Amino acid sequence: MLPILLGLVIAMLFGLMSFFIYGLDGLVNYTWIDTVFWTLIAIGALITLINEVGQCLACRFKQLISNRRFNRYCSDLACAH
Repeated sequence: MLPILLGLVIAMLFGLMSFFIYGLDGLVNYTWIDTVFWTLIAIGALITLINEVGQCLACRFKQLISNRRFNRYCSDLACAH
């Protein structure tokens, strides 16, 4: 959840700074500003998605790995229940 929040905050700051530097006319005419803004949000969402899927995917292989610490780690995750 933190990466998506960080991506939103950074995108907001980028949008605000680009408004101060280029003005409203620059925000409308330069498409790269819009692309960077939405890419920052998408990267935060993608990192959050990869983190959530990666943790749950690792615990699906719990039967193959018989390590006590790994089993305890997986039982503490929300997707294990």
